[in-house]
Order: sequence, then C-alpha cells, then structure tokens
Amino acid sequence: MDKREAEIELNAVLDTLVDGVVIINAIGTMRMFNPACVTIFGYEPEEVIGENVKMLMPEPFHGEHDGYLKSYSDTAEKKIIGIGREVQGRRKDGSVFPMDLAVGETLLNGEPIFVGIIRDITKRVEGQNKYDQLQEEHFHLSRVSAMNEMGSAIAHELNQPMAASINYLETIKLLLSRGGELDTGKLLEITSRAIEQTHRASEIIARMRGFIERGDVEKEPTSLKEIAETAIRLAFLSFNSQNIQIDMDVSEDLPLVFVNNIQIQQVLVNLIKNACEAMFDSQVKRLNILAALTTDKQHVEVQVRDTGHGLSEADIETLFVPFSSGKVDGMGVGLSISQSIVAHHDGQIWARQNKPNGSVFHFTLPIAERD
Repeated sequence: MDKREAEIELNAVLDTLVDGVVIINAIGTMRMFNPACVTIFGYEPEEVIGENVKMLMPEPFHGEHDGYLKSYSDTAEKKIIGIGREVQGRRKDGSVFPMDLAVGETLLNGEPIFVGIIRDITKRVEGQNKYDQLQEEHFHLSRVSAMNEMGSAIAHELNQPMAASINYLETIKLLLSRGGELDTGKLLEITSRAIEQTHRASEIIARMRGFIERGDVEKEPTSLKEIAETAIRLAFLSFNSQNIQIDMDVSEDLPLVFVNNIQIQQVLVNLIKNACEAMFDSQVKRLNILAALTTDKQHVEVQVRDTGHGLSEADIETLFVPFSSGKVDGMGVGLSISQSIVAHHDGQIWARQNKPNGSVFHFTLPIAERD
C-alpha cells in the first residue's frame, strides 16, 4: 500500500468514528477535522482547517492554549497528553459544553502532531446534575424525618433553658415591684443568668437549624472532631435518659477532612442513634467513637462501636439496602442514605460484629490537601 492509499484509508476510518477527531501540529494549527467534529462544534472542515485549535475553546483555555503547547515544547512535561480528562469546548454559536478529551502524540514526516479524541458529554453531565439534585433532596428529607423523630426530645431540651430564663425574669420583676432600694449587684447576677439560659436555647435552635437546612453541598476542609461533637449533641437529644457512656477518641491533631459538614453530621447522627437504640436493653451501654488515619495516609477512618444486641451475618449483608430494616417504626433508609453520602465523598462504609457484644460501623473520608 502506497502513502496515498494509506492516507485515504485513514481518512475513511476517521470519517466513520462517532467521536470527534482533531489533528493539530506543534503550534496548534488544525490539519484534520472529522465529520463527528462537525456535529459537535457546528463548524465545517473548511472553516477550521488551517486555524488555531484554540478557536474551539472558551476562556481561559482559549487565551492560554498557545502557552500550553510552548511549555510542552520547552519542557516535555505532559499535562494532558496521554491523559483523558473532562474539559469545556466552544461551539460555532458561542455556547460552551462539557466534553471528554484524550490527546495522543505521534510523528508525521518527522514532525510532531497531536491527535485529539473528543466526546460531547452534555447529556451525561446533565443526568449527573439531576441525580445530584435528587440525591440532595433525598438527604434533606431524611434530615427532616430525623428531626421529626426527635421532636419531643427537642421540645424538652428547649424547655429547660427557656423555663429557667422565665424564672429569672420573674424574679427580677418581683424585685423591681417591691420598690425601695434595689440590690444592683443581685439584679445584674440574675439578669446574667437569664441571658446565659437564653443563649443556651438559641444555640440549641441554631444546631437544629444547621442540621435540617438544605444548605449548600459544597465540600471544604473541616475538623472531624467538631463534626463528631455536634453530631453527638444532636443524636443525644433523644437518648439523654439512657445512661449511655460515651467515649470519643477523635484527636484534634488529625488532618482536616474534605467534606460537606452537614452531610457527614447526618451520617454520624444516624449511626449514633442506631447504636443507642441497639443498646436499649443492654446491661452495659458504652458508645465509642474513634477516628484515625488509614494506612495510605489519604483518608480518615471513623468507627462507631456499641455494646448492643449486635448484627448477624445476614444482617450485615442487607444493612445498606433500602427498606430492609427490621425496625417496627421507620422505613430502613437511614443506612442507605448514609452509604450514598459516604460514596458521594469518595469513601466507603461497612459494618462488622463487635465481640463479645454489639456492632462496629466503619466509614472513610478523604483528607483535605495540605498546603
């Protein structure tokens, strides 16, 4: 086969590909633009051949692309060549869309050329966005359900500081109604106590509001110790009277985790509540919450241990399946939601038996990148 025949055969293959193929030279000039690219970008081949490939890119990539090529020419450092990645493209009409791009390098007549394989992933990204939105709605509704379950305990928790504050204010009113010389020091002391109790009630409401609000799903570096402490306070709104011993071993020296604070609180609240319910009839009621770096130093592993009735092997196999709960009340979706949240954070969750009695739930979270 001569050179001309080989070129015709290559073009025939490229023309039938469902993925877009763009071939550029070392300075970014387009030399080939297959029919799939016409469909993806809206340009005809004659409109782009001989032009710089950056015309297919939105800012800031449009302005920086020549610099990428020069940097590669000078240093041979590969930032995208040989590595598929998700980027953005720009169509003829100016619209920007997500695409998968893989770039390979070869030689043609002794000169380097770059072959870009392009796939429009607009529908895939839209589908993922819809899934994320539905998942967040699911997470939110489960938090509302959790707060509904804790309703009476919440009322009791709020009633204590509010009743104390009212009593202090009634005392102040009584002292003022007597007339005569007032003990300013005593009034200030009682007023301070009333303010302190009102602040306490306000903090309880703020904790509940922060937990139940949909908020934003952005992840950020967060202290796992702070998450665990808040989760314990929220979960124990329902279990203050059970005399459960709580041991928390979550060091402040642990690296920050890269998470959505509210969602990980939700996971811990669910696991803590389940542990407390499992220990309802236990003689020894001990809850341990531990956290430590994994061996790869890229994740933190959290453990929630209890001394409850434990799990059978059959239980462990179906724990994270929705609606498989053996509870009389509830639909058994809490652990399924927890699994979704942990997976959304690129972590894993699993359970095992805690010898001699009880269960241990483990889940992992990624640590935040250090500066």
